[in-house]
Amino acid sequence: MKNKGFSILICLCFLALLFLPGLVKDARGEGEEGKTSVEEQSGESNTTKETFSEKRKEFESKAKAKLDELDTKMDELKADLKKAGAKTTAEAKEGVLDLKKKRTVLKKEMKKLEASSKKTWETVKRKVEHATDELEEAYNKLRDKFKSE
Repeated sequence: MKNKGFSILICLCFLALLFLPGLVKDARGEGEEGKTSVEEQSGESNTTKETFSEKRKEFESKAKAKLDELDTKMDELKADLKKAGAKTTAEAKEGVLDLKKKRTVLKKEMKKLEASSKKTWETVKRKVEHATDELEEAYNKLRDKFKSE
């Protein structure tokens, strides 16, 4: 009798293990209605990839446009500085070199951005934004310095 009860207990435990995952899913509201097909799941990941790709392209094009705008402004500033006196030009050379260094850093970060994976993109994006801000700030300081003179 003890062996028969023990056998029934083992069978009940085995059946519980078989059906418990389904019960747990149903309790969480993930029964048959919550299941998605393989096509739906792949569609979601494709949508996510497309959204990421679109955001990435949009940011890259904005960053390139900003760099082009800053390049134009820097060229105009260099032309204005050439027209200025010798003292102003000597002081400005250091500022222009700083602008060139910051622009080089920005270009390197933009190349990293283009080659970045989805995991590293956010980090590289922040670096590009920071490098852009530094370049623009340095340009504004140099421009303001020589506008006032």
